Amino acid sequence: MPDLDQDKADRLAAFSKVFNSNDVAATAKLVTDDFVWLFYEGPNSPDARILKGPAAACAAVVERSGQLKGPIRFIESAQYQCGDRIFTTYRAQGEFHATGPFDVRAVDIYTFRGDKLASKDTYWKKITN
Repeated sequence: MPDLDQDKADRLAAFSKVFNSNDVAATAKLVTDDFVWLFYEGPNSPDARILKGPAAACAAVVERSGQLKGPIRFIESAQYQCGDRIFTTYRAQGEFHATGPFDVRAVDIYTFRGDKLASKDTYWKKITN
């Protein structure tokens, strides 16, 4: 697998910072006009939940944060590049008010179009103790 393109890695790091802090204006500067986040769960079969645009994507992060008892803990993270995509693998642990603790292995597939992110596609695999 080729080395990670440093420009894409830097853009992805900038995106993660502003996206997770709900900075819609800064997020919009880093994504395409038709950016989508294919969320890890939801009603839009077979894609789970399709969030269109930076405002909807940032709002989902805020919505999920309100459902958590505390911040999500991200560990075991690694990034891999394949063409215009960067795959980020990680483990996420936390606890939802309604459903209790979770521990998942996850993959985010980020697709770039030019120098901007066109999509974030998230997959969660529940770990059972």
